[in-house]
Amino acid sequence: MDLQVFVDLCIKGGIFMVPLALVGLAAIVLTIERFIFLHQNRVDWDHLHFELRSAIKDRDLERAVVLAARTKGMVGRVLAEGLVKIQEGHTDIVAATEKIIHSEMRGMEKSRGWLLTLAQVAPLIGILGTVYGLVVSFMAIEQSASTDPRILAGGIYQALITTVAGLVIAIPIILVQEHVRRETNRILHYLDLFLMEIRDGLENRAFQAREVGRG
Repeated sequence: MDLQVFVDLCIKGGIFMVPLALVGLAAIVLTIERFIFLHQNRVDWDHLHFELRSAIKDRDLERAVVLAARTKGMVGRVLAEGLVKIQEGHTDIVAATEKIIHSEMRGMEKSRGWLLTLAQVAPLIGILGTVYGLVVSFMAIEQSASTDPRILAGGIYQALITTVAGLVIAIPIILVQEHVRRETNRILHYLDLFLMEIRDGLENRAFQAREVGRG
C-alpha cells in the first residue's frame, strides 16, 4: 500500500479517523515510555541473586548494601533502602521497604492501565465509526430512492475503514501491553525473591552475627 492509497483511506474513513489517530499516537508515546522503563530495570537476575545469597551466607551486610546500590532500577532502590534500614537497626525487611515499594509501584503501574484502556477504546471507536457510516449510507439511499447496490456497497466500504483502523491500532497495543505485563511481573517476582532471601537471613540472624563478630 503506497502513501497516497493510505491517505485516501484515512480521508474516506471520516471524522472518526481523528480520535483513532490520537489513540494511536498516545499508544506510541506510552509504549516508548514503558520500554524505557523496562530498559532501566533490566538486570542480570541470576547474577544478582547469586551475589545477594553469597553476601547473606557470608553474613556481610555491607557487601549486600553496596550490591543493592550498584543495581539499577526499582529493585536496586528497594533493596538499598531496606538494607540501609537494616543497618540502622530494623529487623523487618517488609516493613522497612513498604513505603518505597508503594512509591515505586505507582510509577510502575501508571502507564500499564492506560495501554489497556487504549486497546479497548480503539476497536470501539472503529465500530462506532462504522455504524455511523452505515446510518449515513442508508439515509442517503432512502433520500435518493435508488436501488443501485453500488451505492450501498460504496457506503459500507467506507464505513468499514474505521473498524479496520481500530483493529490495526488495538492489536499491537494488546501485544505490547502483554509484553509489559509479563516483564513487570518478572521484576516483581525477583523483588519478592530477594526480599525473602534477606528476611530469611534476618530470621537466621546472619547479618547480626557478622556485625557482632566485627564488634
